[in-house]
Amino acid sequence: MDKKIISICFLLIIVTAVTVAYVASNQPSLVENQKNYVPADGDLTDEDIFDEIDDSFIPEDDEIEIGEMV
Repeated sequence: MDKKIISICFLLIIVTAVTVAYVASNQPSLVENQKNYVPADGDLTDEDIFDEIDDSFIPEDDEIEIGEMV
């Protein structure tokens, strides 16, 4: 019985390791996807930051039903 439990745990560790390796290898590089939001003159205002935050959320034109949020 102990050999079965040990072998199941070992197989679970192997499956987990393979899954983590697969996900890590398919992740795009952070440097490739990183955008430069700093303006050319180097001045970053609060309005620029708020605009970027607003752009990351759903635009006002799109509507979401309450049932879709749940």
